[in-house]
Amino acid sequence: MNKAEGRRQKAEVRPRQTRDRVITAASLLLSAFCLLPLNAATVDRVAAVIDRQVLTVSEVTQMVELRFFPRKTNQSEDDYRHDVLEALIAQALRFRDVERFGAQDISKDSIESRLRDITGRFPSPADFDAAMKRAELTPDEVRALVKRELQVEAYVQERFSPLVFVSSDEIETYYNKTWTAQRRQRGLPVPPLAQVSEEIRALLKSTRLQTEIDEWTTQLRARANVDIYAWR
Repeated sequence: MNKAEGRRQKAEVRPRQTRDRVITAASLLLSAFCLLPLNAATVDRVAAVIDRQVLTVSEVTQMVELRFFPRKTNQSEDDYRHDVLEALIAQALRFRDVERFGAQDISKDSIESRLRDITGRFPSPADFDAAMKRAELTPDEVRALVKRELQVEAYVQERFSPLVFVSSDEIETYYNKTWTAQRRQRGLPVPPLAQVSEEIRALLKSTRLQTEIDEWTTQLRARANVDIYAWR
C-alpha cells in the first residue's frame, strides 16, 4: 500500500465518535449552500473542519492552481494536494493567534514581492493569469491571500525569533562537522569560517525557528478538533 492510498483509507474510515462532527460539518456546509443564489448548481465538498471552520475542496484546488505553496520536486498531484490542505489547516490555526494579538499591517511592497515569487513558479505571467482564471480569483483576492500569509509570518517572526539564539561554538561545530563535508561532497571550495559564519548562523537560526513553529502548530492543533475528509 502506498502513502497516498494509506491516507485515503484513513480519511474514508471514520470512527463512530467523529459522527457528531461529521454531522456538524454537513450542517455548516448546508447552511452556506442555502445562502447561494438559486441558479448555483454545484455543491462544494468538505475537505476539513477545524472546530466549526470549514475548509472546502475548492479552496484546496484554488491554492493548487495558484501554486501558492511551494511544491516539492517530483511530488505527485495527490501528495501535493494533501500538503496544501495541511498548510491551509496550519495557516487557519496560526491565524487565530494572529487575530487574538492583532494582525500587523503589511506593506504593498511586501505583498507585491511575494506575489512575484508566486508568479515566478509559472513559465510566464500569462500562465499565472490563466491559473487565476481557473481558480476563479481576481488579482486583488490573491493579494488578500498573500497578505494573510504574510501576517502570519510577521507574527511568527515577532513571537519566536527573539527566542532563537545561535552561539559561536555551535557555528564552529556545524562548520567543522557538517558544512565543510557538504561542500566537499559537492566539489565546492571551502572558505574559512570567518567568511561564512553569518551564513551558517542564519541557516541554524532558520532551522530552529521552523522547529519552534512546528511545535507551536502541533500545540494549536492538539487544542482544536481537526477532521480531514478529502483533498481532491
